[in-house]
Amino acid sequence: MAPSLPLAGIRILDLGTRIAAPFAATLLGDFGAEIIKVELPGSGDFMRGIGPFVDGYSLWWAVEGRNKKSITLDLRKPRGQELLKRLITVSDVAVENFQPGTLEEWGLGYETLRAINPGLILTRASVYGQSGPYRDRPGLDRNGIGFGGLLYLTGYRERPPVRPGIIISDYLTGVFNAFAIMMALYHRDVHRSGGQWVDLALYESIFRVLEHTAAAYDRLGVVRQREGNRLRNSAPLDNWETKDGQFVCIVAAGDGLFPRLARAMGREDLLGDARFATFTARVQHADAINGLVGDWVRQHTAAEVEAILVDAQVPVTRAYSIADIFADPHYAARNDIVSIDDPVVGPLRMQAVYPRLSDTPGRIQRGAPRLGEHNDEVYGSLLGLGVAEIESLRAEGVI
Repeated sequence: MAPSLPLAGIRILDLGTRIAAPFAATLLGDFGAEIIKVELPGSGDFMRGIGPFVDGYSLWWAVEGRNKKSITLDLRKPRGQELLKRLITVSDVAVENFQPGTLEEWGLGYETLRAINPGLILTRASVYGQSGPYRDRPGLDRNGIGFGGLLYLTGYRERPPVRPGIIISDYLTGVFNAFAIMMALYHRDVHRSGGQWVDLALYESIFRVLEHTAAAYDRLGVVRQREGNRLRNSAPLDNWETKDGQFVCIVAAGDGLFPRLARAMGREDLLGDARFATFTARVQHADAINGLVGDWVRQHTAAEVEAILVDAQVPVTRAYSIADIFADPHYAARNDIVSIDDPVVGPLRMQAVYPRLSDTPGRIQRGAPRLGEHNDEVYGSLLGLGVAEIESLRAEGVI
């Protein structure tokens, strides 16, 4: 018998679209929260229309829609707004990432919802937040990383900034969103308090993880710049190309690690070179030491570099493609890739539930739902609407 899931009994209304709000719901759904995905009749969540596709079916949606129930509901219509209010009365959390003010325009602002359910937790994600002079600016993930300070730091100084390889401010905000929900639930349920609302901004999620950047500017006047694959205070460190055209990242800047690297390279003579004798000296001669390491790497395949350096206890890793990930025994041993039974395309492999809990691990209980798949269950069984009323709502385009 499968162990009980830690969030069983928590019901979350996923009112959002794209990522920042829905991903938070997905994370919590992986650990047992009941997620009711509220989608626009006819079209559904925007993610359903983003590729890559298999026979017109979005694989992105297949990953991020897992462990959710789907209902259709037009919140722009009065009957739709009334139905949402009824759903609010039987829910613990609602997540949304509309343009600020949208819920208020529909008569569904936090004060209205709290009057219906004093214990409700409402999280609101947007690019610039629910207040401030930029509140009403439109924006997406790229604007979050730009305004948050990450885009400026990504790439090489002599070239234009480069976006990270994935949508990062949306996903990172989704993680902070899930974290905030858990704190708010704990405060409500353990401290016997009421619900509350949470203001999440994509740019603030990025800004929070900028390491020392703000403090260094405040106290030292340092405007951090793009450094490519190196760090200004660490050497040798880079992503080097191997003999077989792959890339490896070697991290051996510390005084404990560098001697291991030098010996593994067959270059113990470097330890007697004043330019490389200390951490500080290597930073001052970073081009020279990085160049020597690069020359050595180019003489070997990626597998050879890894074997030599792992044996020497030097941190090294190849830059993995998804094909490398699927073939790697460590991923397999830790069950990082799981196969689910998607209702549209059948068996489909994707990322497993994360993080890992020893006693109450999460699990994928269902694949991404078809649009409106759970209308009868939610409106009939949960809210108690009769068949005739559900058909009337459907005929009017409310659901």
